[in-house]
Parts: sequence; C-alpha cells; structure tokens
Amino acid sequence: MDRVELPAPFAALAELAGEPTVERAQALGRALNAVPDLAAWIRQQRQLTARALLDMPQHSAKTLSGPLEVTPQRVHDIAAGHRATKNRRVAATKAAATD
Repeated sequence: MDRVELPAPFAALAELAGEPTVERAQALGRALNAVPDLAAWIRQQRQLTARALLDMPQHSAKTLSGPLEVTPQRVHDIAAGHRATKNRRVAATKAAATD
C-alpha cells in the first residue's frame, strides 16, 4: 500500500509545542483551519485499510467488526467510502448509551 503524506499543517505538530511566539500562534491557527483536511485524509486512509483487510482471506466484515467496534455492514460502508451522517452518529451514540 502506498504511503500517503499527512497534510502539511499536521506533519510538524510536535514542533508546535514550545515558546509562545507569533509564528507558533500562526502555525497553530493554520493547523486548526486545516482540521477538515486532516479528517478527510484519515477517512481516506481508513477506507484504504478496510478495503485491503477485506481483500485478505483471513478477514471478513464479521471478523473485523468486533475489533473496529462497528457492525459488519459498517465495515463494508467504510471500505466503500460511505460516511455516516451526523444524525446516524448521534442516533448510534444514544442507542449505545441506553444499552
């Protein structure tokens, strides 16, 4: 699997801790503004990983669902690049809280 670069504002996150400077404040602001890019990158990497795992004979949606803490259908959805809507996430969180 090809290694994809982490979005630039996040590649040096460890360097964002330190002395309070204008440059540090600017870098932190750029990192915050790029959070949607990071989320998209993470989703893409998760999709590629799930798809690759499902292609392996030792894995199935059912065997992956437990460790990934999702349903087998959600494993397929992730591998296909489908995103859970906010309403589905909220409903799932509420359902888990009542169990």
